[in-house]
Amino acid sequence: MEKKKTEPKYLRIVSWIKKQITDGELAVGNRLQSENELSQQFGLSRQTVRQATSILENSGILERRRGSGTYVASTCVVQRAVTMNIGVVTTYLDDYLFPSIIRGIDGVLTDGGYTMQLSITYNKVENERNILTSLLAKGIDGLIIEPTKSGLPNINEGLYKQIRRQGIPCVFINAAYPRLNFPSVLMDDYACGREAANYLIKKGHRKIAGVFKSDDIQGHLRYAGCASELTKHKLPLQENSTIWYTTEDMELDDASIEIMEKGVLHRIKGCTAAICYNDQMASRILELAGREHIRVPEDLSLISFDDSNLATADRVGLTTFVHPKEELGRVAAQNLLKLIEREEIEIEVKFPPQLVERDSVKRWK
Repeated sequence: MEKKKTEPKYLRIVSWIKKQITDGELAVGNRLQSENELSQQFGLSRQTVRQATSILENSGILERRRGSGTYVASTCVVQRAVTMNIGVVTTYLDDYLFPSIIRGIDGVLTDGGYTMQLSITYNKVENERNILTSLLAKGIDGLIIEPTKSGLPNINEGLYKQIRRQGIPCVFINAAYPRLNFPSVLMDDYACGREAANYLIKKGHRKIAGVFKSDDIQGHLRYAGCASELTKHKLPLQENSTIWYTTEDMELDDASIEIMEKGVLHRIKGCTAAICYNDQMASRILELAGREHIRVPEDLSLISFDDSNLATADRVGLTTFVHPKEELGRVAAQNLLKLIEREEIEIEVKFPPQLVERDSVKRWK
């Protein structure tokens, strides 16, 4: 005899909130009990309560207001025609990481009978706005989005609130906008930053520089992790040797980029190692160091993130942290399809640090 499937615990709360709304006990604009109150009322964990309210939030029924609480936003979910189309929005589509991520997404969506509508923002906020507006007008069943310039204020927040009001399931990849509380699948960038600093410290390095991207939240988190580890070991943060750059800095003409890169080498002079935002930046520094007769790793050790094709493209292989690539894409697509089917998912999936050691870090004595 087939065993009856047990209903997920969070559905008890989902059903109760919906009944409260149907019976008129909760109306649009009413504040819902706090997570602690609901946790005590149902005898369930706060994580389970958050799962339930997030499902209703993503359906447009509830709205979370920062510093205030969770409110009833609508008494019904907008009925949408099923299209079997999923919008996938990434910042780039080059041979760095994205083909593998897209392959992971596409495999799951295809198996589920869905068609992928792929769009690229090139990390431009206006492009993201135009793409989301177009996808909403065409009609889609769900969205997988890599946020654009996630380290800056989100001026497209209104569009994302519209996505929520329409009850369109959405999963962020690689980064997440604050305040929106959409599910996300990403690297644990803070932990990676800590592990990068810890690895260099164990190798004897005490003066550690950093080169981070400022307009993407991954740069902020990796920097914060590095700084935390240095503080833990009572080592000074080399603030003069911490360099921040933006998407636009990488789009300058060759002469301007060369000036910027030489400035980076000048700033990190005196440090024995540098933590680079990603393999792309590390490979640029490696190339420039060679032209300036700075030996890697003898004079300068480099550690980076992503384990991309660039990590092994030079004579010196980069020591770097693995980006889950295809697996990240698969998990994001699987979670989106579960949201569409109203199934339980983890709201935030983080892949832990996984270091690949190559030749770019030397033990410092």
